[in-house]
Amino acid sequence: MDPRTAVILMTLNLAVTSALVAMIARRTQGQQPLLFCALSIGLFAGAFVLRLTLGMASAHPVVLLADGVMVLAAGLFLHGQRRYLLQADSPIVPWLALAAVFVMVQVPLTLWMGQQARHVLLNATLGSQYLGMAGLAWLGSRQLPAAERAAQRLMLGVGGVLGTATVLRATDAALRGVDTLFTGPTAQAYYALSSICILLMGPSVLWWMFVRLNSQLQQLAIHDPLTGALNRNGLQQAVRRHFAVRTPRPLVWLMADIDHFKAVNDRHGHAVGDRLLKAVAQVLMAQVRGADFVARLGGEEFLVAASELTPEQAATLAERLRAEVAALQLPLADGTVLRCTLSLGVSTPFLQAEAWEARLHEADDALYRAKAAGRNRVELGAAAAAA
Repeated sequence: MDPRTAVILMTLNLAVTSALVAMIARRTQGQQPLLFCALSIGLFAGAFVLRLTLGMASAHPVVLLADGVMVLAAGLFLHGQRRYLLQADSPIVPWLALAAVFVMVQVPLTLWMGQQARHVLLNATLGSQYLGMAGLAWLGSRQLPAAERAAQRLMLGVGGVLGTATVLRATDAALRGVDTLFTGPTAQAYYALSSICILLMGPSVLWWMFVRLNSQLQQLAIHDPLTGALNRNGLQQAVRRHFAVRTPRPLVWLMADIDHFKAVNDRHGHAVGDRLLKAVAQVLMAQVRGADFVARLGGEEFLVAASELTPEQAATLAERLRAEVAALQLPLADGTVLRCTLSLGVSTPFLQAEAWEARLHEADDALYRAKAAGRNRVELGAAAAAA
């Protein structure tokens, strides 16, 4: 494949991928880091168009602009990749500075030492950036679920191969000059390899985007979007999963309700009420063990599932939850602090999934008695109290 044909194919692929990634990222919450990847891919396409217009081996001064754009594009891709994979809110300034420094070094270097020096610097810089993409993909894949890990391994392979080939191209330019970069079997092999890598890079970006979106949709399907606790669907799944093992551990329900929550909404507004719900949910989730779980049943009601506890131990846990919520302080805009209390009802431990609704009613009845008895207290279910 001759270099010009390869670059035309790469340009078309990059332009389509950039448009798809940008379109999806702009319409999806939490995918803004991918806009940097989309911009990067689009800038690569623009740089290739400029090089095609001027000629692949052109020494026209404007081609230096294309070189700078390519370095900037690779930096923006690294920026978006880092924010997306590592959830790091890193600044973009270093990547802009890198592109600026590259141009400031490249222009006088080219004027002083000619096109050979220009191509050595360009390929060495781009090759290092491609290897950086591979390194980020490796770091990110170590903490991702299996489905996303596979997509990042593809990115690791693409970045690693393209980066290594580009660094070798810089070495070739330093040793043999510029002509071998665009003619001969070495040039054909490099551009054929680049075409394959870019052809794979587009789908790999879309792959890990869709895998992440699918994972987020699955999380939304089983979690309450406000508090992060399980919703009813997630609660049912958690119960089934808990009792699906060969020897399930007994489970106990702790039904919790924020006291006088309606008064909070009426006095301070629903925004403050939402903040309070999130704060209480965080307290509950912070106090339970890894095998336990917390669900929001609706409104201001939460359900805590704790395993392998006797009624006395469950009551102790409920009392600790009540005390932690009572100690919670939520600062308000007017400088005051909002406090709240929690009433809880505790069920009898149960060993079968079929019993979970009956034990839920027991915990609910106990919660009702805690409310009737003055709130900010713990009541045991009738069977638990008799145990």
